[in-house]
Amino acid sequence: MLARWTRRIGWALAGLLAFALVVPLLYAGLADEHRAPLPAPSVPDGTYRVAVVDWGYHTAIVVEQPPGAAWGPPGEGRAPFVEFAWGDRAFYHAADRRPHRLFATLALPTASAVFADGVRWDGFSRARAVYEREVDAATLARLMGSVEGSFERAPSGGRAAALPHTAGTRGRFFPSPERYLWTRDCNWWTARRLQDAGLATSARGVVLSGQVSGRLVGFRERPG
Repeated sequence: MLARWTRRIGWALAGLLAFALVVPLLYAGLADEHRAPLPAPSVPDGTYRVAVVDWGYHTAIVVEQPPGAAWGPPGEGRAPFVEFAWGDRAFYHAADRRPHRLFATLALPTASAVFADGVRWDGFSRARAVYEREVDAATLARLMGSVEGSFERAPSGGRAAALPHTAGTRGRFFPSPERYLWTRDCNWWTARRLQDAGLATSARGVVLSGQVSGRLVGFRERPG
């Protein structure tokens, strides 16, 4: 009897693992790879700093705001630098770590959220690595057009309202129309946004944070 139940549990676990591996691959192959960028915003001529921050498990993009821009979250709209990242809404925004939510995050297309925070350029002391470079106005505009394409839009055309504030988090989360999968996760998102601006070679196959650095174009690692 025990051996029979052990086999049944083994088959059930194998089925769940196969489901978690196969369904995201099929979905990623059939669905649109990403949403089209929004029209590039107006950016005054000049040179701007861009960074990619590797937090050890996920990555973020940091941009220098041009004069007059307000890309930051409520209360930090005109911060000198803004950090953007993206992820599964329940896990990333709501910090829901229950087993069924973790399984859904891995195996099913789930709702997502964009994170935005006003930051200092000399911050990120706890990051595993920081990669930085300078870009011209046209490149920054293309990058922000791609980033803005991940924000759900309000009827007015602007960003949809921020989600409820997450305790212990300085920045704010916003709803995103994109769907999260392990095959198209936060690190894929970073590489895809950079690729749209010519700042990364390709996002294909990117899953782990450490893979992003190998796709970057023209960045240098910040000395530790």
